Amino acid sequence: MVNGNLSGSDVSFNGGAVKACGGCGGRIHDRFLLHAMDRYWHTECLKCSCCQTTLEQLGTCFARSGMILCKNDYMRLFGSGGSCASCGQNIPAHEMVMRVHGNTYHLKCFTCVACNTQLTPGNRYAIINGNIVCEQDYPKVTKAQVGGSSRNSTKIHGMMTKI
Repeated sequence: MVNGNLSGSDVSFNGGAVKACGGCGGRIHDRFLLHAMDRYWHTECLKCSCCQTTLEQLGTCFARSGMILCKNDYMRLFGSGGSCASCGQNIPAHEMVMRVHGNTYHLKCFTCVACNTQLTPGNRYAIINGNIVCEQDYPKVTKAQVGGSSRNSTKIHGMMTKI
């Protein structure tokens, strides 16, 4: 489960079984208990595995790799949006990106290899040997590629694709 909502329940003493806490293992005799990850918890026992924040206060939790986490720690540990195909740095999950031919780029890194102009939605571009080339530089880059000795290795993808 990733993003589970915590639900509070009344404990029934009349014929209902008293639940064992998923955190401390003790019996829950409190009026309220929490239900998360298919287990019941004392309100003070359901805590983030990293920062120990009591999750009852937050009203939600995340579970992954055997840990129960608050949103901040979940995003810090698992929220990466991958790495940028241009600079190689991690991309935070909340950051806007450009995706082209299976690659992901920071917006600031989605630039023409020849003139370093940042490309934006509506611009036309081509991918040549894995590099992004803007419409203005396309003729001189392809002329240099075809005129050079790398003629057979030139791969032109998405000829003048519009973002």
